[in-house]
Amino acid sequence: MLAKVTIIGRPNVGKSSIFNMMTGHKIAIVADEAGTTRDISEFEYHDEKNDLTYILSDSGGLDFSSTDDEVAEDIIERTERAIIESDLLLFVIEYDRFTELDERVLHILRSHKLSNYIVLANKSDNEMQVMESYSQAGRGEAEFFPVSSSHNRGFDEVRRYISKYLKSKGLNYKKDSEDASIKLAFIGRPNVGKSSIVNTILWNNRVMVKDLSWTTRDAIDTKFHFEDQDFTLIDTAGIRRLSKIGTRNIENWSVMRTERAIKRADVIAVIIDGFEGITQQDLSVISQVLEEKKWLVIVVNKWDLVLDKATDSKKILSSWVDIDAAKDKMMNRYISYLQEKIDFLPWVSVIFTSATEKKRLTEILSRAIEISAERRKRVKTGILNEFMEQLIYKHPPTWNKKSHNPKIYYSSQVDTNPPKFLISVNNPNHFHFSYKRYIENKIRDNFGFHGTPITIEYSGRGKYKDVRK
Repeated sequence: MLAKVTIIGRPNVGKSSIFNMMTGHKIAIVADEAGTTRDISEFEYHDEKNDLTYILSDSGGLDFSSTDDEVAEDIIERTERAIIESDLLLFVIEYDRFTELDERVLHILRSHKLSNYIVLANKSDNEMQVMESYSQAGRGEAEFFPVSSSHNRGFDEVRRYISKYLKSKGLNYKKDSEDASIKLAFIGRPNVGKSSIVNTILWNNRVMVKDLSWTTRDAIDTKFHFEDQDFTLIDTAGIRRLSKIGTRNIENWSVMRTERAIKRADVIAVIIDGFEGITQQDLSVISQVLEEKKWLVIVVNKWDLVLDKATDSKKILSSWVDIDAAKDKMMNRYISYLQEKIDFLPWVSVIFTSATEKKRLTEILSRAIEISAERRKRVKTGILNEFMEQLIYKHPPTWNKKSHNPKIYYSSQVDTNPPKFLISVNNPNHFHFSYKRYIENKIRDNFGFHGTPITIEYSGRGKYKDVRK
């Protein structure tokens, strides 16, 4: 079990900057606006120098002055829960002052009778400020560390203390191998239910859910175990076109974080609003996923609203006596509707969910496990070439011009995750573009590879050997 170390403090003391500095990645969004961080961001950090691995978490700023702010109250509730669940807390203050809000944070620690915290006096950028910071060292009975996130000062000492403390508590987990978890990212437009799905899967109010656009700002990672498989669930901010949100603002940075999450994830669950239907923005997201050659699942959320609307419509369900049969017909109609929009994706799984009614959500995880196996599948060369001989016999290669005579000599699968096939031919330019699509469809019919894109390349012989199409 990994230990959990959480960074806490009032707004704008530099918690997210410290989180990014310690992890070595620009994970949390950093801005001068109070309340930028809203959810708990986690990172599995491997401290090579001290030979230790633990979860480092960034939390939202504790602002007790905003008593009528629903979002601020939600941040306080979520952060306080993280405080209780953590093995060690990094309490961040500013080097030259200890405010009333800092006092309130300290009061929370004392009210829970917690002693597992240290104090980081941030913004101690030079020696004079380091000396001045020690005037704050008497706050509580905690270890005190002057640090500077902007100048990367003092963090070696902090890491050494964290390692010593966790090992003394028996939390000396060492990472011996690569992360075997499936990284599953939930991507989609604002307010389609991404955070609700994550929270329901985890049975925990893990990420903030409100009837507001852009509640989620960071890409939030959560470790999760399901059916003997480790997952990293990634909740992301809603994607809108950059032309609609401007540049150099929090929303713009959130979209960039989401696009980065697509690159580092294995499986992408594109969430669409079943009631509103698929939009051009949804299609744009799907295209981006395909460009990255990622595993893909389309999740039609809010399906309960679609069924409720259909139940009220005499035109649709008046003649259907069997409710289950009616629901199946509705799903088939919706799949046909999706196929009209994305007919180039016949291999993609479609899952109908309802986050509010907690229906069919774990099916997303089960499908991700199945796709993982498909993604790593390899077809033996002998079997593949026997298959290609039959394929060519039934449907010889089509060509671009009558003078061309396309020939296939040899085929092999050269890679997995994603699957890649190399076909040796006389000249790639002789083949009609549709024949590659035909080969792909037949490979899927015979060998599977459901849920993942596959790559097929022609390799020319002789003077055409370096030609690719």
